[in-house]
Amino acid sequence: MIKKEVFQIVLFTVLLAIFLYQGVQRDFPFEYLITLVVCYVAVIVYRIIKVMKYKKEQSTVK
Repeated sequence: MIKKEVFQIVLFTVLLAIFLYQGVQRDFPFEYLITLVVCYVAVIVYRIIKVMKYKKEQSTVK
């Protein structure tokens, strides 16, 4: 499970960087770019918290 979540975190981070680069290069509307960034950051933070909770649960089980 952790490998899948970490992979998704890395994937979303790379996609965020790509969208930021494309948005800046192609005069993407600023409001949409901010919305996109906020959504991706929220998903990335959610995944990181999920992994941290899972690791905490695993360390207390042992």
